[in-house]
Amino acid sequence: MDHLTLPLSLPALVATAFLVSLATVAVPGPITLVASRLAIAHNLSAAVWFLVGVTCLDVALFVALAAGAAPVLRRVGALPIVEIVGGLALLWGGISAIRTRPAPRRKKRRLEEIDARSAVGDLALGLAVAAGNPHYWIWWVTAGLAFVEAARTHGAPGMAWMLGALIAGVVAWYIPLLWALHHGRTLLSPRAEQLVTRAMGVVLVALGAGLTTLGAIRF
Repeated sequence: MDHLTLPLSLPALVATAFLVSLATVAVPGPITLVASRLAIAHNLSAAVWFLVGVTCLDVALFVALAAGAAPVLRRVGALPIVEIVGGLALLWGGISAIRTRPAPRRKKRRLEEIDARSAVGDLALGLAVAAGNPHYWIWWVTAGLAFVEAARTHGAPGMAWMLGALIAGVVAWYIPLLWALHHGRTLLSPRAEQLVTRAMGVVLVALGAGLTTLGAIRF
């Protein structure tokens, strides 16, 4: 399983990678839940920085797989501590969502006006939630590895196109999702907004508790 290949031409391979990446992130999971909660309860920039953190880990894992680190990544992804860290990150996000109050209606701030410490915190949360999701690691050492190995046969340009296609699939899903959430919040009353945010928080707490418990049992 260390050398999976997809016998496709480069254009077909890139298109397939884009569609698979899009389909993968379109399935609701911890990353989508946290990004949605940040967009509704805080602001669009918080969700963007969170997803930048996730994308940084995507790029790092792609580079690692391209360098032949698949066996190492399998072992790391199977460590109980990975589940514990991810579970605690989800718990923190869920509890914060439950305790949050609707942000006051105000003019949108530009991305560069957001406090630097807040941006770093959201980026770190993205890294923690992604790194602590077992399905994230499983995807990268199976489907992700297959795409990396297939792109390798097309040389450096193939690898660059593959990385771009995988990231583009993620962006193609989250841009319209976050845009809809960001503009849709003006249609919600403060009370409705708080209920939606707290419902997401309850789901995140449940996921985080389950993941942390599973990791603790296996530790």
